[in-house]
Amino acid sequence: MLALDNAIIYTPSKATANAVLLIEDGKIVKCGPANETPVPPEAERLDLAGKSVFPGMIDVHIHGLLGRDTMGKGLAEVIPLLPRFGVTSFLAATVTLPLEEIYPRLREMAEVLAAPPLGAECLGIHVEGPHLSPHRTGMANAAWVHPLTRTEFDQFQSVADGRIRMITFAPEEGEALGLIPYLRENNIVAVIGHSDASYELVAEAVKLGLNHATHTFNAMRPLLHREPGVVGAVLAFPEIIAQLVADGQHVHPGAMRALLNAKGVEGGCLISDAAPFAGLPPSELDWEGYHIIIDEHTCHLPDGTLAGAHSLMDSGFRNLIQKVGLTPGEAAACASLVPARALGVDNRKGRLLPGYDADLFVTDKDFQIQMTMVNGRIAWQK
Repeated sequence: MLALDNAIIYTPSKATANAVLLIEDGKIVKCGPANETPVPPEAERLDLAGKSVFPGMIDVHIHGLLGRDTMGKGLAEVIPLLPRFGVTSFLAATVTLPLEEIYPRLREMAEVLAAPPLGAECLGIHVEGPHLSPHRTGMANAAWVHPLTRTEFDQFQSVADGRIRMITFAPEEGEALGLIPYLRENNIVAVIGHSDASYELVAEAVKLGLNHATHTFNAMRPLLHREPGVVGAVLAFPEIIAQLVADGQHVHPGAMRALLNAKGVEGGCLISDAAPFAGLPPSELDWEGYHIIIDEHTCHLPDGTLAGAHSLMDSGFRNLIQKVGLTPGEAAACASLVPARALGVDNRKGRLLPGYDADLFVTDKDFQIQMTMVNGRIAWQK
């Protein structure tokens, strides 16, 4: 048994100072004030010296980092790197490519996940593209996009060995709208994104079971007071969980605050949308047919279009506290509990409570990551 001692523990709904968290066999056994949580004499103690402990972050939208790509065999190199940034679970995201390139990449991802290395737990695959609106492609090549069909989704899922858990698509394209019930029946999170849909069409999609939105504000029809669009629908419908890239580049802090004021913390899902070049020093490179320019804060195409994020979940977590004004517990909920609920794993992840997976990260007073544990094992330590 391991005892994390002398800590501020965020469950995340409650913060307890001078607390103890007991871990055994990868699970949390007990958590509470030191005077109410006796430590067995045989337990190994780890004194955290007043540092803060949060539930491990769950990134449902990440494409890679430090030159490694989640889409393909590079996923095996991504998994061990993520705990450094407080991420204990994630979905490996794809990008828009020609179909003849997508299929072998999905197969490679499934092969990695059949025997994953130690590190963050990959909970499945998030397909982002090629089922996008040609009018809201973001960085994607419009020549490679087309509507989602049941036949193609089934082929993707077969090649991926059933590991697809989330799919982003434009519901207004082709017959995609009618596929939402089918996706929900098969335990797939149906996500609106890269969409030019009207408010009215999104309302119809919500009735069919749509309940999630990709990188809100980005690559979707904006909010106008006489035409609310996709953004207006995301804000208006409490059923929709809104992904938020909180790097300070994709969304202005004021817009982040407006989103969370409208949705509540329980409706905001922190994501990184980190590009495979996230965290790299300034440079220029060619990747998957795109010329990418990396500076200190962004990854972008020559015309300025953002090509994923340059920062990871830990940066977004700090920005929610320091730039948006959330409490540490609220920021932790956006980074852990909300994505756990979205994926249906909130009965074992997203909280620091007895019976839950011992997934957590430890920060100093400035919310810099000091240590990350996955299933009760130290996966990274500063």
